[in-house]
Amino acid sequence: MTPTVIIVVLLLLALAGVIIFVVRRGQSSSPQPDQSLYIEGLKALLQEQYEQAFVKLKETVNNDTNNVDAYLRLGGIFRLRKKPEQALRVHRDLTFRSNLTDSEKIETLRALYFDFLELDDNSSAVKAVREILEFKPDDRFALKALLRYHEKSNEWKDAASVRRKLDKLDGHDSGRTLALYKVFEGEGLIKQGDRHRARLFFKEAIHYDKLCLAAYIAVGDSYYDEGRLEDALGYWNKVISLKPDMGHLVFERLKKGFFEVGRYGEYADTLSGLLQACPEHKTARLELAYFQEKKGEIDSAREHYIAAQDSQPDSMLVKLGLYRLNRDSGKKEATDALFKQIIKTAVKREVGSYRCKGCNLDSQKMVWLCPRCKAVDSFEPVKT
Repeated sequence: MTPTVIIVVLLLLALAGVIIFVVRRGQSSSPQPDQSLYIEGLKALLQEQYEQAFVKLKETVNNDTNNVDAYLRLGGIFRLRKKPEQALRVHRDLTFRSNLTDSEKIETLRALYFDFLELDDNSSAVKAVREILEFKPDDRFALKALLRYHEKSNEWKDAASVRRKLDKLDGHDSGRTLALYKVFEGEGLIKQGDRHRARLFFKEAIHYDKLCLAAYIAVGDSYYDEGRLEDALGYWNKVISLKPDMGHLVFERLKKGFFEVGRYGEYADTLSGLLQACPEHKTARLELAYFQEKKGEIDSAREHYIAAQDSQPDSMLVKLGLYRLNRDSGKKEATDALFKQIIKTAVKREVGSYRCKGCNLDSQKMVWLCPRCKAVDSFEPVKT
C-alpha cells in the first residue's frame, strides 16, 4: 500500500469518527422528558397519598407516553379505587405496544393478573400467568399464582407439577404437601366409588411422606367401607404408633371398629398404650376414663379423671366425669362441691373473655389498661 493510499484511508477513518461523534452528540443533546412529576408521583404512592399520586402520574404519561411504569402504577391506583375495569383498560392498552421490553411485558401481565382477579375472571387471570411463564419459565410469582389456581380448582396433579418446579428453584422438599395432593386425588376417586384405585393414591402418598396421617386414615376408611375391618384397624392404629399426640384423630374409628369385630376391650388397651407413650395426652386420658366408667370400672376411671384434673383444672369434661362418679357413689358433699365448680365454669364461659387488640393477651375480666403492652382501652370481647 502506497503512502498516498494510507493517508486517504486515515482521512476517511477520521471523517467517519467525526460523523459518529456528531450523531451521538446530537442524540445525547436531545431533550429528555422531565422526570420530576414521575418521582413526585412515586413518593406520593409510598406515602399512600393516592389522589396526589394519581394526578402526578397522569401528568407524567401526558408528557411522556413511553413511561410504561407510570401507566402500570396508574392502573394499580384504579384497582385500589375499586375500579378494576379502568385498571384493566390501562394495562390492556399496554399489551398492544410493540416496543415493550420483556421485563415490561412481564410487569404488564402481572398487573393484568390482579385486574382479572379483582373482576373474578380466574380463567383470564391464569392465562396472563401462563404468558408470563412463556417469557420467563422460572418466574416465582407466576408459578405461585398458577399453583394457587390449581389448588383452588382441585387440580392436584397439575398442582404437584408446579410445586415440583418451585421446589427445584428453591431447593425445597414439599414431600408432605405432595403426599396430601395424592390423598386429595384419592378422595376424588372415593366419591366416584373406585376405592381400589383410591387406595393406590393413598399408599403413594405414604411413599412421599411416611408420616402422612391423612393417608393412613383414608386407607383405613376405605377398607372399613369394604367390610375389611382388620385391615382398617391396622391402618388406624398406625396413626397412634406414628404420632401418639395425634391419636385422637382415630379414637371414634377404633372404638367402632373394635366393637364390630367383638374385641371392644382392646380399645382400652390401645388407649393405655398411648398414654404410656404420651402421658400428657389429655383427650386419651379422658377417653379412657369415660370408657372405664361405662364398663363399671369406677376406681380406675376416678384415677384417670383425677390425673386429668391435675393438668386441666378448668376442664368441664373432667368435672362432669367426677360429678357423675360421686353422684352414683352417693358422695353428696363431693357431688355438691363439683356441681358448684361446674356452674362457676359455665358462667365464665357464658360471659366470655376479653382480648387485647394490641398484643392478643386474653383476660377473663374486662381490663382498661393492658398489663402486657400498656395499651389503653384495647380489650374487646372475644367472639365465640
